[in-house]
Amino acid sequence: MPWTKEEAAEYHRAYRQTPRGKKRGRIGKWRQRGIISADWDATHEYFMSTTHCEKCSVLLTIDKRITRTTKCLDHDHTIKDRVNIRAVLCHACNMNDRCDNTSGVPNINYMKVRDLWKYEKKVNGVRHQKYFKTKEDAIRYKYEYESRQSIIAEDARS
Repeated sequence: MPWTKEEAAEYHRAYRQTPRGKKRGRIGKWRQRGIISADWDATHEYFMSTTHCEKCSVLLTIDKRITRTTKCLDHDHTIKDRVNIRAVLCHACNMNDRCDNTSGVPNINYMKVRDLWKYEKKVNGVRHQKYFKTKEDAIRYKYEYESRQSIIAEDARS
């Protein structure tokens, strides 16, 4: 006898809570986001076994709601024909060091619509952005701004 819609929905809901269902769902989302892997089982094992961000070393969490420490599989959006996985990062590093830009420098992008270069970074949950006429000006500003932020952070710790 075939299942009713409610029975099928309940079965699928229960399956998604099993380790196998969670793995399958996670891999499905990675594929939707454009991540390419030669071996999905190995990729999943690498993701699950990574406990600390490969950039800032913060302890990673797996949360349903996105937090600064939520585990992310970072990948290069420009690569479409081969494995494009870079690292397992915390959400903060994944958002702040976006390398899928037109400048080759994290956090600096060319805005065609405005014909300007934009520096953009989140600091303590607040987005900071500024526009420049040249890429060099944007890069110079980036290093000045980020060095000021590191000095401020050091002063706060002392």
